[in-house]
Amino acid sequence: MFEVTKPTTTIVGNTFVSIENYLSIITYEREEIKIKTKLKTIKISGDNLLLKYIDDGEIGIKGTIYNIEYID
Repeated sequence: MFEVTKPTTTIVGNTFVSIENYLSIITYEREEIKIKTKLKTIKISGDNLLLKYIDDGEIGIKGTIYNIEYID
């Protein structure tokens, strides 16, 4: 049986979040970033958000984070 690799979201305080097992970046703005995963879209809201790093399996976002929600 096929098992979906679930995204893992790690939050450090209110200044950093990493997301493992993402598919793509949908929206990239200073106040909002949306990341598509196999299960849901993750929406990060805050101030001065920026992509700290991107690799094949993980993305890191830095800034002042106010809210993280799963949408779809």
